[in-house]
Amino acid sequence: MFKKFVYTVLWALGILLVFFALLLTWIHHDIRKGREAAEGNSNPIVYPVRQSDFKLYTKWDTFYPQFAKDIEEAKEYVYIHFFSIGSGEASKQYFDLLKRKANDGVEVYYSVDRAGSFKGNRKWFKELEKAGVHVTYSNEPHFPHLWYTIQHRNHRRIAVMDGKVAYTGGMNIGEKYTKSSWHDYQLRMTGEGIQDFEKQFCLDWKHNTGDSLPIHDVPTEGGATPHFLKSYTSGYGVVDDLIEAFDAAQKDIIIATPYFIPDNKHFMESLKEAKKRGVNITIMWPKHSDGLLLTQAAYPFVKEALQNGMNVYQYEKGIFHGKLVMIDRKYPIIGTVNIDSRSFRLNDEWTLFMDESPFTEVILNQVKQDLNDSSKITLDYFEKLSVKDKILMKIAKYVHYYL
Repeated sequence: MFKKFVYTVLWALGILLVFFALLLTWIHHDIRKGREAAEGNSNPIVYPVRQSDFKLYTKWDTFYPQFAKDIEEAKEYVYIHFFSIGSGEASKQYFDLLKRKANDGVEVYYSVDRAGSFKGNRKWFKELEKAGVHVTYSNEPHFPHLWYTIQHRNHRRIAVMDGKVAYTGGMNIGEKYTKSSWHDYQLRMTGEGIQDFEKQFCLDWKHNTGDSLPIHDVPTEGGATPHFLKSYTSGYGVVDDLIEAFDAAQKDIIIATPYFIPDNKHFMESLKEAKKRGVNITIMWPKHSDGLLLTQAAYPFVKEALQNGMNVYQYEKGIFHGKLVMIDRKYPIIGTVNIDSRSFRLNDEWTLFMDESPFTEVILNQVKQDLNDSSKITLDYFEKLSVKDKILMKIAKYVHYYL
């Protein structure tokens, strides 16, 4: 009897393992095929060179009061897309503000990624619509490539108020961003570039709803920083543009990223070639991550960077979430792109390519401060890893495509 019970249990476990193996195979195949099918409509959009002014925020307690003030002062329209929204008092205050503006007659259009809003309070979205806020989700799952469309996310951040001010960067809305330990790079922009933020928001809105929004003709003055904006779909073009920047570097490359998981051999080879020709390469990524396995998934790539003479720093004062590449300490590339598989293969992203300007010094000074709040690591770091981290690193190796 006991032997029969054991046999039955083993048989059931075998069937279960086969089921999960087939399921994972289907998911992986579906995602790859879905991305291939999307390639034809995934050419990056390159906006014209503009002149704008920028301000950099790294903390919620300085960013959000100004962001809320700009929404409060809007008289005609507010267009906002955030990747994610969380529950909590910060989100409630934000939604109350949007509802109040809609009640005042301001046209408020609010978009959020479907997967990124999973933790949001559904009741709040219904209350937004009841108050007159236009709400939509980005990238709803659908057939024939269900699993790909679940993973395909609009990771952009766009906010435009009356064509006078715009925002982008790493921050979303939620309680975790309010913590003093959260450190990000968020941009406030005034000037010519706002029109491109608005155009991209309207393109995304039409893609998700089928409805065309008005693109307002708002006169804007230029600013001190030359830049152009580039928008990516499903990650197509992200790696190519980063490699082009690395290949152009003559002295220095700085990469500041919350996740260093560049699962792309051409990306790493480009960095290695830059190092061989004498370019100094600095990579900064956080000691503590905001997601499961993300720290351990970075270990093989960090080790590879160290083995090839690159400088690696680990930010220690909390969760670092900024997204920045700087070439020769003159040319910042800043936006929503992470150095990971999702940004390279799955997400809709965008980033600003800036020319040298006084704002470059603002960014560079912030990076220097963040490096001072980091510890430089060497190869012996990996000899001291705990057994737990070593196990998690091996697990992460097989799943980092989806992290």
